[in-house]
Amino acid sequence: MLDFAQGYQAYQHTSVNVKASGADIHSLVLMLFEGFLDELARVEGHIQAKRFDKKAAGVEKLLKILGGLDASLDQEKGGEVALNMHNLYQHCGHSILRASMKNNIAELEHVREVMTNLQEGWQGLLNKA
Repeated sequence: MLDFAQGYQAYQHTSVNVKASGADIHSLVLMLFEGFLDELARVEGHIQAKRFDKKAAGVEKLLKILGGLDASLDQEKGGEVALNMHNLYQHCGHSILRASMKNNIAELEHVREVMTNLQEGWQGLLNKA
């Protein structure tokens, strides 16, 4: 029998698949940012509650999402902007690992700020399109 958490996860997975199936690249990137920020909040909760196994799984998800965002960059056409975003994603990944090793929530706040700013920038691009 599924517990509530498993049921909610199944719902989220289905919801994300439905949204992604009809989304353009800008919308997909925004979905990655949304998923990243949601998972970042969960990781913070896991650190506070000392659920270190779940924290580790969350950190792995965060790093995979950063990898997906990085892979979406067009290094040839994006030029300096793409390079700067790549560097920001790398910086956030390193900060997440440091925060995880030290169980330091404060270090994750900087990551949240950077990723929220990037998300807002992508949202602005989508609104203009």
